[in-house]
Amino acid sequence: MGSQITAPHHQIQAPADGRLEGPRAAAPYAEAIAAFGDVSEALSELHELDDLLHLIARKICALVGVRRCSLYLRDERSSLYRGQVGHWLHDIDEGVKRLTSGGAGDAFTREIVATKAPVVVQDTRSDTRPIKSTMRSWDVRSMLGVPMVLRGDVVGIVYLDDADQRRSYTAADEAIASMFANLAAIAIQQARLTSDLRARLTTVATQNASMRRAAVVDDRLTALVLEGSNMREIASAIADLTGKACAIHDAEFRQIAVGRPPGSEDGMLPKLLSTETRAHPDVRRALAGLRDNRPGVVGPMPYAGVHNRCIVAPVAAGTDQWGHLLLLEHGSRLTNFDMIVARRGATVIAWGMSAERRAAAAEWNVGASLAGELIRGNRDISALERRAEHMGIRIDAPHALCLITTAAESGTIVPDARAVAEAFAAEDGARPMATAVTDGVGVIVPLPSDDVKGLEAVKARATAACAALDADGALIAGISTVCRRPTDYVRAYEQATQVVRCLNTFAGDDRSQVLAANDLGAGRLFLSTSNAAEADRFVEETLGRLLTDKSRADLLTTLHVFCRNGRSVRRTSQAMGVHENTIRYRIMRTETLTELDVTDDSDAQFSVQLALLILRLKGVLPWEAGVEAPGPGTATEADAAADA
Repeated sequence: MGSQITAPHHQIQAPADGRLEGPRAAAPYAEAIAAFGDVSEALSELHELDDLLHLIARKICALVGVRRCSLYLRDERSSLYRGQVGHWLHDIDEGVKRLTSGGAGDAFTREIVATKAPVVVQDTRSDTRPIKSTMRSWDVRSMLGVPMVLRGDVVGIVYLDDADQRRSYTAADEAIASMFANLAAIAIQQARLTSDLRARLTTVATQNASMRRAAVVDDRLTALVLEGSNMREIASAIADLTGKACAIHDAEFRQIAVGRPPGSEDGMLPKLLSTETRAHPDVRRALAGLRDNRPGVVGPMPYAGVHNRCIVAPVAAGTDQWGHLLLLEHGSRLTNFDMIVARRGATVIAWGMSAERRAAAAEWNVGASLAGELIRGNRDISALERRAEHMGIRIDAPHALCLITTAAESGTIVPDARAVAEAFAAEDGARPMATAVTDGVGVIVPLPSDDVKGLEAVKARATAACAALDADGALIAGISTVCRRPTDYVRAYEQATQVVRCLNTFAGDDRSQVLAANDLGAGRLFLSTSNAAEADRFVEETLGRLLTDKSRADLLTTLHVFCRNGRSVRRTSQAMGVHENTIRYRIMRTETLTELDVTDDSDAQFSVQLALLILRLKGVLPWEAGVEAPGPGTATEADAAADA
């Protein structure tokens, strides 16, 4: 490439003063052209500009017959000439690169630029044009300054001297140096163009390689999301791609996944977002200084416990920021590729989370709609069953309906259906369906077993959910009997509503939060339509003196346990831990005081059980079937006699 360069005819002509005419000029010009030929051939082999400049400096020194040369090129921004290379007995590049010529005090250089012709200083000690301090420091006695002219502009200057020796420069020296310098300017321009082209090609190649690597990153990370991979698998893939430890944190800075590159140390994980590290003021300022939704680099800050640089990439979709992805510098420096992987990884994670949330929202809406139609009683049972099957729910399996609402006059607002469903979620993965209803939120909960134990498990979940949703105890819940068919849920909603009405009507401040329809039995049909005053009068008329006389509290307790144990003397004595004769005596005394045949009269039994149910609702009696025996001093003398 360099050998094809030819010089313009006017740049190789002898000066017009006639001092080099005839055969005498042929040899120097031939030498100059031969030297330029060497420079031209070297263009295809030399890839660094300084190497070419060194070759030019050596050649011009040989042509003029001097020992030292320094070559300067124009700085386009300042129009000054900055030192590039030097040629002498030893390497003087470092000193030359610190020099600049063409300033206000440098008349020598300004004359070269103005005349675009060689300028000679025969004695630097007496000549005022060069800068004295520079001449002294470099021990210059005589100097020839030669411009490198290209298209009418001085693109560079060559300074020639014999160091500490004076020298007389002839017209032939000036002519041959000028011609070669102008030819060298063409070579320098060509070298710069070639270098720029190589740089652009390298940049394009680098960009293409980066794009290919980025495509590989996108393909791999996107495939992980499409395959349903979890955060730990994504973090491991990012660590494998970059060779650096990766960590994923949620919006509350909790670490939810980590990935280690093969062969890494177990302890080398990003700790930038740990509670202790984030508490440091400098770390807080560094994190706050990151641009919104743009990855950035934080650290190192050894005094804050951050010993390595770390890329922090926000995991965000739109205005919602769901967390952060961290990439730790360890083993090798962070690169642009690491930044690309961190940014793409955070984006892919955000896409995956967004898709999961949309899917969850869609599934939630379908579940809420299905629950609402079951409670309202959609007659197209087959359509409900098909929708349930698509959700993986068997509505013919045993479920219970739980109605969550607020206590009367509590002023508390019932949480939304989604929050209630999340509070009911079981560790075994059983999914409740919740929907807003007139009285609050209806939750259809799968039963772990189709029996009383299954309902007790639902009561426990409802109690925990109410406590989690409102610690003040303002929420109450009514639970239906078991639902086994799609048509059972209308009845179940009526049952749960009746239970809630009973709780609101009769329960006091120490109310039970959660009751099931089975706890109230048939009594809920009567109590759900009664008021508190009527119920109090009924209890007083039924139990009478058992309520007013505190000395007879043991009789009321025995009657309660007797009814809860199927009116069995043996089971009651076992539950209370007293002799069977004591139970018989107390029941006899109760029948005498109340004038009710609790043992044999079914009407009397129903009246007593309904009165005791009201007392349980009011918190006077416990809900448990068995209670501890009365303490010392509560048993009557008749009890003692009966025991004997």
